[in-house]
Amino acid sequence: MIDLNTLISIFVFLIGACIGSFLNVVALRGLSGESIVFPPSKCPKCNNKLNWYTNIPIISYCFLRGKCQFCKEHISIQYPVVEALNAVLYLACFLTFGYSLKTLFLFPLISLFIAIAITDFKESVVLDIHTYIIMGLGLIYSLIPGAEINFVTSLLGILAGFLIFEALARAGYIFAGTRAFGEGDTLIAMGIGAFFGWKPLMAVIFISVIIQALMTIPVLLNKSLKNKNYKESFAYCALILCVVLVYLFKKFNLYENFTLILVLLLMVCAVLLWALFIILGDIRNKKETDDFLYLPFGPALVISGLIMAFYQPQMTNFFYSLINIQ
Repeated sequence: MIDLNTLISIFVFLIGACIGSFLNVVALRGLSGESIVFPPSKCPKCNNKLNWYTNIPIISYCFLRGKCQFCKEHISIQYPVVEALNAVLYLACFLTFGYSLKTLFLFPLISLFIAIAITDFKESVVLDIHTYIIMGLGLIYSLIPGAEINFVTSLLGILAGFLIFEALARAGYIFAGTRAFGEGDTLIAMGIGAFFGWKPLMAVIFISVIIQALMTIPVLLNKSLKNKNYKESFAYCALILCVVLVYLFKKFNLYENFTLILVLLLMVCAVLLWALFIILGDIRNKKETDDFLYLPFGPALVISGLIMAFYQPQMTNFFYSLINIQ
């Protein structure tokens, strides 16, 4: 006989899948400006209204083999992926935090993060309403007795998110003639700061920069090689080399050797300055900045925020131990 916890786990997974299906509607109709309520679900290709049995999360996509029942056009893989992702994260959240208020607050946070990632990745657009709801959730959560954050810390997190990202974004005017980040990224950071506080926010920013680099630099390197811009290609390789060198010095505790650390610092600084000079100079000579902001930064922030939701103590401690701050 199935025990109660297993039944509730199954229920949480199913609810997560259903909400994931709704997230696709929220994100895509939010981009088009349509109502999320009317009209009912329809095929984006032929506009035929979908029958209820062809609109079951995950199952219908598999049953229809990824094609519309009417026009037989392919349905985007985004639909089942988002449904499954939201369901799995809901289940992971329940299994990790159990019957707690944190679980109830993390459910909407997870779904809002996914909706933000969809709109930002597809159209480089972050809908303000999603970030405002996250800020509101964070502030409300901070007022609950026993929460990991208090109201003042939540407010400081919002302020830190705004100041840090606006400073970084506006620094782009100096180096590249454009904002380094969109305004939506500032709002996402403010939402994360509201939910976790300013100290974990620093760790989120650090991890998100690493995630963004892992996603972006290989793409930019490949594109520069295809365009035979070998100087820029070498600059990206130099950035990767700097990261590897710093990691190796940390890994083998070579920081205690003054001569080695001095040589490393001089080399890394010189290579970084040269690489940034090449990359930013190339940006200034282009009318577009797509090559620089090839991938939106929002999804990296969202991924880092999701990691923080599940591993807040570990991530925060790792970051501050890494920079040797007690």
